[in-house]
Amino acid sequence: MQIDGFIDPDSFKRQIDDYIRVFRATKPAPGTSGPLLPGDPEREAEKWRSKNGVPLVLPVVEELRDISQKTRIPFE
Repeated sequence: MQIDGFIDPDSFKRQIDDYIRVFRATKPAPGTSGPLLPGDPEREAEKWRSKNGVPLVLPVVEELRDISQKTRIPFE
């Protein structure tokens, strides 16, 4: 969708930034850490994976080990 067909893009960005500030300032509901916005889980996963690495499921690890043996490229 072309935002500029409906509203000035800078005005739209300011409105979205205002919404985000309001959501971030909202008191969390009991038992939660506050509202999630689009992209929040992805940013959190990126931060975690940058620090701890990308988790691999066993079938992928086994396939990588097999490729490693066939190509003699070390896999640890």
